[in-house]
Amino acid sequence: MIPSSPQRTRKFLLLSCLAFWGPDLLVPAAWSKSDTYALLSTLYQEALVVAGFWYGPAICRALVVREIVDGSVRRAVDQTLAELGRRTGPARLADIPVTLVEYPRPFVVTAGLLPGQSRIFLSSALAERLGTPGLRFLIARALAHGSLSQRLAALVPLLVLTVALSDAPENARAWLGLAGALLGCLALHWLFELRADRQAARAMGPDAAAGLREVLAASATPGGWLSLRPPVRWRQHMVEPVSSSSEA
Repeated sequence: MIPSSPQRTRKFLLLSCLAFWGPDLLVPAAWSKSDTYALLSTLYQEALVVAGFWYGPAICRALVVREIVDGSVRRAVDQTLAELGRRTGPARLADIPVTLVEYPRPFVVTAGLLPGQSRIFLSSALAERLGTPGLRFLIARALAHGSLSQRLAALVPLLVLTVALSDAPENARAWLGLAGALLGCLALHWLFELRADRQAARAMGPDAAAGLREVLAASATPGGWLSLRPPVRWRQHMVEPVSSSSEA
């Protein structure tokens, strides 16, 4: 989801909680203790996760309070999309529309399950803080997240965690298994985040390192070991060799 007004956010969270845990409140207590119900409940929740990805663009559009369709920032975004769209070969990125949202805090989200129905949502606060290199890197990275491999890399960890968290761990082995699943999902997430940085750098060329620095400075969560983002120095390592080879 994307940040929205308090009213719309509360409605979304309420409906999400009812969709996920409503059946547990309606079925008889005897049913909830059976293995068959536990399996059906897990399958139902995983289907909801897939549906959330599939309808993600529509959900995000419903959360948008005001979309910016004109002005200097909108034109800068459109020009950047046109420039990146002319890339061919290994540097070619997915063709995904960008919705510019009026919002006072920075965020960028690539929503959707398949590249053909995905959409990028970008806040005006973040776009306004960036110069040309930063905006190009940010959008190139968001477009890189629209590839099929990236969409699956975002979906699969949530499916794994849905299964892992379906039952509360009852012993040390179960806790270790849960910790291993969490670490595995984090490692997969970092791997594909770094791949997105590399793809964005290839599409940008020599300005990639400068673009990444602008994005890190403008972002509310620049990264680090306590963040879901990979460490900043890892991201810089993925970008700087591409920039150096492009300059050469």
